[in-house]
Amino acid sequence: MSMSIQPKEYNDLKEYWDYQRKIQYNKEQIFSIADKFEGRTYNDLGPIHIDEVKKMLWDKLTPAEYEEPPEEWVPKDEKYRLWSEDRLDTTKLSPKARKVVLRASHRVREVPNILND
Repeated sequence: MSMSIQPKEYNDLKEYWDYQRKIQYNKEQIFSIADKFEGRTYNDLGPIHIDEVKKMLWDKLTPAEYEEPPEEWVPKDEKYRLWSEDRLDTTKLSPKARKVVLRASHRVREVPNILND
């Protein structure tokens, strides 16, 4: 049984599903940020569990601050995936950003005093 949102269901309640997906996108972003702080958050009583950090961050975000999900985004939770995203393996998708390659170093070597202007 497919857990994804089917075309008829999506078309009947397009605004609802778009908003639910928007919430899910923002939640995934916040939780991803929070995961980077695992083991490094403390209060007066000692370490804070990462789930508490996630809840604190999520509760501070207002709906007005939600960002629109990019077109290529595929939700981790299958129940928010569209029928066309159902067969995608999110672990095999290419990363969103391109690798940065610095190509200016050869110019500095060619003209040694270029940085001394």
